[in-house]
Amino acid sequence: MAVSNDDLMEELAELAFQFRQNTHVWKRAEKVAEHFDVSLGTVKSWKRQGLITGYKHDKVVIYDIKAIERELFQVTK
Repeated sequence: MAVSNDDLMEELAELAFQFRQNTHVWKRAEKVAEHFDVSLGTVKSWKRQGLITGYKHDKVVIYDIKAIERELFQVTK
């Protein structure tokens, strides 16, 4: 069975997409607000409502931007 260059490129693109989806980008609440262009109060409200999860790192709470995109905005390909 012969595999075309287009088939290989399509498979590589899919693998690259999956790899990008599995990475984490950690930011503090202030940076999350900047990233999504919302207020800090909105980020805190999302957390209180259980829409996003904060993780304690030393004395700082950090958030996974990629997880927030998946959970809040249902990012699909």
